[in-house]
Amino acid sequence: MKVQITTALLAAMLFAPTVKAETAPWLKVDGSVNFDATGSSTDDYERALRVQDAELKFELLVREGIKLVVKAELEQHLNEATMDNDFDMDKFLEEAYIQIETDKVTGLPRAVITAGKHQIAFGQNYHQLPMFKDALLYSLSKQDEVIGFTVAMPANFFNIVDSVALSMFEAGAGDLKISDEKGASLKLSKALSSQLSAQVSGMMKERAGTDTKETRGSVGFVFKAQNGCTTIWAEGLVITNSPIYADNTMGGQIGASHKVGPGAVVVEYQVLEKQAHEVALAYNLPVGKYLVLSPEIRHRMDSTGSGSDETVVGIRARLNAHAEVRHNLLTGKKN
Repeated sequence: MKVQITTALLAAMLFAPTVKAETAPWLKVDGSVNFDATGSSTDDYERALRVQDAELKFELLVREGIKLVVKAELEQHLNEATMDNDFDMDKFLEEAYIQIETDKVTGLPRAVITAGKHQIAFGQNYHQLPMFKDALLYSLSKQDEVIGFTVAMPANFFNIVDSVALSMFEAGAGDLKISDEKGASLKLSKALSSQLSAQVSGMMKERAGTDTKETRGSVGFVFKAQNGCTTIWAEGLVITNSPIYADNTMGGQIGASHKVGPGAVVVEYQVLEKQAHEVALAYNLPVGKYLVLSPEIRHRMDSTGSGSDETVVGIRARLNAHAEVRHNLLTGKKN
């Protein structure tokens, strides 16, 4: 029933008369890629060059306020290029959704509706380390690659917070199938001052084969110094009924970046109760206009008594000049 209502709502908005002057439809293609090489004390430095965050994104503006987005994740396929693996469309399509801005389509108060496979509203998602996907809490502080819809209401919602985002989703991440397990999340964001922002979010999702529901909570803030040289961030997590961790657990992170010389030093500490804690240090060095080189060292200490400590040293090359082409579908001109 919820799916039918949502489908009807999206269809009504898609074909509703536009209240503002229409914008010519356009197609935008945006690509980016990062390379890094790492070595670990637990695998005799066997890991070599790998590709991370290699993405190709297509945005199609259907009409004013309605956009279709498809993002392809090339990372796994490039890393496995030498292997004889079958093409996996579920993993290849990281995101595929339609986004509607209600004020531009129907004249209703502003809200942004996202429906399809996308990252739902949960967690702070603030990263400064070059290899942030290797961090201890990375997978626990977000929920992405699920099919559902998110309604974000910005513009000082009820004069209490700056934005509210509500997500409803199926809990089977990483594929294009609709699982029987469902989930929901809520995220509140607020700028406490010109330098300090905060977010509070919570998520609940069903687990396959059981009546138990996993819940997560997140509270975080980001502080940016007035001179722009220093940034400090922190986030706390509470997790209950996790299928990975038998006991309820808590985690947290705190980090800072500060401009030193031509680049910035980044340090971050993360801890997951009864599991591990880690510290990471990196230096983000711009080289020319398009390239950033970032050496990083990360040390993880086991707290379970059954694992081992690990030290990872690596360097990442980020091509931060996105290859972007915008094509007007009516005139055929490129912008």
